[in-house]
Amino acid sequence: MATAPKKLNIIAIVCERSVNFDKKLNEQNQIKECPNVTVIKVPCSGQIQPSMIEAPLKAGADGVITTGCRIGDCYYREGNKFLRERLLGERQPKLRATVDRKRLQAYWLSALEFGQFTQMASSFSAYLETYEPATTG
Repeated sequence: MATAPKKLNIIAIVCERSVNFDKKLNEQNQIKECPNVTVIKVPCSGQIQPSMIEAPLKAGADGVITTGCRIGDCYYREGNKFLRERLLGERQPKLRATVDRKRLQAYWLSALEFGQFTQMASSFSAYLETYEPATTG
C-alpha cells in the first residue's frame, strides 16, 4: 500500500511592503494558491531575527522563506540588506551554524511579484518533498 505524500508546512516571514498578499490569503494566513505556505507579515525584513527563522524549524516546519523588498529598494532604507547580511553570517545576530540552510530560502521581490513568489515557493515545496536532511548521531 502506497503512503500518501506528506503535507508540507512552510512558513513565509515577509516584509509587508514587498509582495502584495491582499486577498490572496485564506483565514489561516495560508496562500490560496500554495496552501502549504503560511504567511507571517513584519513591517520590514530587517526586523526578521535569526530566532524567528530557527523557531518554526525547531517546531516542525519543513522550510522557512524570508521575503524582503528588492535589494536597494527597501522602504526603510537598509532592512533587506541587514537581513541578507544576517543570513550570510556577515551581521549580528547571525543565523546559527546548526540551521539547515537547505530548508531556508530568501526572496527579494517587489509588491507586484506575487506570481514570482508563488512560483518560487512551489519550487521550494517540490524540493522539500524530496529533501531528506542528514541524520546526526
